Amino acid sequence: MNYIKTQFQKYEFTDSYLSMTRIIQIILIISIPLIVFLNSLNNTFVYDDVFTITDNYFIRDWGNFTAFFTDDYFKYSGEVTYRPVVTFSYFIDYSIWHLNPTGFHLTNILLHAVNAVLVYLLVSNISRSHTAAFLTGILFALHPILTEAANGISYREDLLATTFFLGAILLLIKSKIKNPKSKIANCLYPLSLFSYLLALCSKEVAITLPLVIFLLDWLMGDKNRIKKNIIKYYTGFILVSGFYLFLRFVWFHNPVEEQLAYPDNSFLVNLLTMPKIFCSYIKLLFFPICFNAEYIISHTKTPFAATFILSIIFLSLTGVITYRFYNQSKRLFFFMLWFFVTLAPTMNIIPIANIMAERYLYLPSVGFCAILASILIGIWRQICKNTPHPTPLPQGERELFPILNPTLNGLPPTSPPLMGGVREGGKYSSSFASKGFLNISHVSKTVLITCLVLILVVPYSLATIKRNKVWINPFTFWSKTVEDSPDSSRAHNNLGMIYLQKNETDSAIREFQASIAIESDPEYHHNLGMAYQKKGMKEESLQEYYHVLAVNPNSALTHNNIGNILVDKGRIDEGILKFKEAIQLKPNYYDAHYNLGLAYFKKGLLDASIDAFKLAIHYEPDHPEAHSCLGTAYANKGLFEEAIKEIEEAIRQKPNYPNAYKNLGLIYLNYKKDIQKAVYCFNEFLRLDPKNSEAGMIRKTIEKLQSPQ
Repeated sequence: MNYIKTQFQKYEFTDSYLSMTRIIQIILIISIPLIVFLNSLNNTFVYDDVFTITDNYFIRDWGNFTAFFTDDYFKYSGEVTYRPVVTFSYFIDYSIWHLNPTGFHLTNILLHAVNAVLVYLLVSNISRSHTAAFLTGILFALHPILTEAANGISYREDLLATTFFLGAILLLIKSKIKNPKSKIANCLYPLSLFSYLLALCSKEVAITLPLVIFLLDWLMGDKNRIKKNIIKYYTGFILVSGFYLFLRFVWFHNPVEEQLAYPDNSFLVNLLTMPKIFCSYIKLLFFPICFNAEYIISHTKTPFAATFILSIIFLSLTGVITYRFYNQSKRLFFFMLWFFVTLAPTMNIIPIANIMAERYLYLPSVGFCAILASILIGIWRQICKNTPHPTPLPQGERELFPILNPTLNGLPPTSPPLMGGVREGGKYSSSFASKGFLNISHVSKTVLITCLVLILVVPYSLATIKRNKVWINPFTFWSKTVEDSPDSSRAHNNLGMIYLQKNETDSAIREFQASIAIESDPEYHHNLGMAYQKKGMKEESLQEYYHVLAVNPNSALTHNNIGNILVDKGRIDEGILKFKEAIQLKPNYYDAHYNLGLAYFKKGLLDASIDAFKLAIHYEPDHPEAHSCLGTAYANKGLFEEAIKEIEEAIRQKPNYPNAYKNLGLIYLNYKKDIQKAVYCFNEFLRLDPKNSEAGMIRKTIEKLQSPQ
């Protein structure tokens, strides 16, 4: 009895030790990416964040939520495809942070940390090796190639799709392990299906989940399990897939997608180009050195091209290695297939906007990191083999390592760890133990583990921190991208937009002209028109705008800008028609409502002007200029209390708004007869803008008001 009691205490101690180890590992997996991505909290909105966040009024009003279930979703959300889960996350972020980019970046970092934990749990469940799981989770958390998905707010789709993709698999695994009579177990399978649906509504790449689940059963189970699961489990995932495909291509199909085409409008060219891209992805994963937000890929047009032949040879060798994994380790074979399967949807089978992007590797990198962890552990094993071992550890201490004894902690002996042993005579013999690993001293072992981890962790961390800095602001980001990809029309265009915002008009015109020289896109012509307009070159600007409408007559922005030029030229009625066309195309377009209000005000149509400004404020409540203009319109109509309220709101939103102080002072002076408040407002106007053309007149007014009567 004493012997049994002693053994029970040993196992109880071991379970506690393993639980504590697992908790520490999870804490590290969460903490490390939070630390490494900490400098990204200083980053602003970059790249497509303009469309999905900063200029997206849709996410600012929960009353728009019903549009998630109509075709209006594409008009308002800024998304090309149906991704309501991602848009919903923007609603939540904006409700908490408004337009503070730190909050949005924090959400991305937390999602990435959660995904690293889910990767750890997945590999732990499949491999039964916490060592392999921990190393895989760390590699996934730190791999520099994933910085694009983690830093780009508008690329949150990859993070969310991976979260629910991994969650669906883990819930399905647990639903098979738990007691079928348990109420919780009965909920796990429906939750897995729901998680799969959320993954699909985050990004289309999640459509590969049923195949991944089948491969998991095929490689880790037996044929009888697959036959049972066809009805019990697979049917649900197939039905969810069918429901999503109906949503995606019938109910919520966006006609804009039809404008996307294969390279050179040829499926054959696409087929010949993709092997080169596939090889580039593998190179980036193994050697994450040169990053680029805009990969310019030359199209392969003949099967006799050297790049195509070399790519096919490399992929053939990869296929041979994958097949060898099938015979030697089903688990490694599974993770190899994970990489190929989850990367397949990004291979431009259905045309996509970017044929190559680093963010496409986010979900496939789970498989890569598991394989890389295997390589590192194999190196570790080889080092242990060649290390002298003078003193073996006592048998009791060997029980502390679950990787050496799969029967510990409730693990069945028929499920060896991923890197564990091979079956010998009906028993599993740990390859680590057979290589003498246990005979190494604790200090030596710790040093070896630390060195192996640091080989990649330190370079990965430094590369990730460095890449985060590129995303700090749009100017830094696009300047670096133009440097890396001088032949990218989009990079030149976006850098031109930054110069335009900085009032460096000549530099903006130069970049827009460079982008048009590479690719004559309507967007680039529109932006060149804006630069000309800002420089006062109205005729050149109109020429560019009409070029845009000839290709894309539904450009609300272009109609709005033409309206502004027409109003400036004194053709107010024509300008008003253009603003109305812009609003018809984009009902929540703040600029068009605001400009329409200004045009009506110039014509003396105060009621129409007030209505237009009210709609502008409805879509952009935090716009002080609209409040100030509405106040001015109220004042001209004799509604002075309403006017004061609106102008004071403008000053509250923008305390350094000189014209608002001037207009408020005039209202107090001329209509409220409050000289003290009028003088205060005029002084604030002079303090904020002493060189204003009206400053002299305001000074004389103050002197007259303060002079003795």
